[in-house]
Amino acid sequence: MRIFGADLRDLDGTSGSATVVALDAAGAVNHVARAADLSALAREVAKLAAGEPLLCAVDVPVAGGSATGKPRRVDGWLRRRLGVRIPLARAAGSPFVAGPELIHAFATAGHACLPFPDRDRRQSGLVEIHPELVLKALIWESSTAAGARDLPDREGILRALAVPEYRSPRPARADWADRFAALDAAVSAVAGADGFDFRPALDELQRAVTESAVAAAASLFDATLLAGAARRYLEEPERCAFVGLRESGYVVLPADAFVRRVALREPARATGHASLFPRASLAARLAPHAVVRPSALLEMPGHAQQVEAVFEKPPRYEFDNLDEMMWWKHCRHLTGPELPTDGLREIVVRLDAGDDDAAMSLRLVRSRHKTLSFRFEPPAAWRLRVPPRDGKTYPFRILRAAFDAE
Repeated sequence: MRIFGADLRDLDGTSGSATVVALDAAGAVNHVARAADLSALAREVAKLAAGEPLLCAVDVPVAGGSATGKPRRVDGWLRRRLGVRIPLARAAGSPFVAGPELIHAFATAGHACLPFPDRDRRQSGLVEIHPELVLKALIWESSTAAGARDLPDREGILRALAVPEYRSPRPARADWADRFAALDAAVSAVAGADGFDFRPALDELQRAVTESAVAAAASLFDATLLAGAARRYLEEPERCAFVGLRESGYVVLPADAFVRRVALREPARATGHASLFPRASLAARLAPHAVVRPSALLEMPGHAQQVEAVFEKPPRYEFDNLDEMMWWKHCRHLTGPELPTDGLREIVVRLDAGDDDAAMSLRLVRSRHKTLSFRFEPPAAWRLRVPPRDGKTYPFRILRAAFDAE
């Protein structure tokens, strides 16, 4: 799959243009282009993809965007949790390019795209990523607070972490020197980030002797941030977060375990007892990934049927070890199929680890609490691998899942 990053915030159909970068198989920038409109951008990307599936990261709303620039639910989450305000319109108030326009432009160029990335790398897609979030995540990764687990308010530090403002929405308030210095500080802050190639942006900045040239270098820097984050999401999803919903609005950003915990925290809501999955629906949903079979010898009329799903390619999740049981609100999906939770009774998992006990299977049994949670069963087996409440994040694979179905 070919990976691209496209900065579209200056694309207004008049004097503004978009910057697109293409990455090679090793993640280095091997092509930079400018496009005056969406059609030219889509044609350029389609030509470079050469018939292969592509993933193009863009910094405008792809799903759930509004022509009036009205904030989406995900935008509020990111502002409150990470302290990053994503621009939803240009300084003059005119909206950015919309997701449907992007999809139509790529379809016209011969590359029909999903409005979200295809993790199987079979279909082309777009992915919404914002340079402000990528920059903050990369600066956090190299910060002192990222490795200091015992600090009393790491969330507050994360929100307060300053990100250089190198693309001011008010050009009259900044001259060439201010813009150059701000962009230079931003590039220097993340120059050593793993998996990002900022050499073309640095080369262009060194030649930027006018305000327009600095703006072009900033656009190239943003496109590189987008492309690098998109590649990390495909190659190392456990180091990223998919925040929001595909239908109503989402954002992808680089994230370590702590940033994922903060960004993906579920909002408070009332929860009731889970309903039961119809057995046929459960089998159809998991059929591509698991074998669903009865686990009881006899089916009792009027009683829930006990079925078991055995995964061929186990889905990967991770949980934050904060309690004596595994709460689903502290558990995040990483890769593979998402596990249905209606009627879920028990799961057998294997912790991801590099030691000799990596093949040990462990059980998690559904608790009676209304909120989805599991008991470590038996506790002694878990404590050999996971110290109680150590606050660390543990990835695991789900081997089997038991359900009560209708």
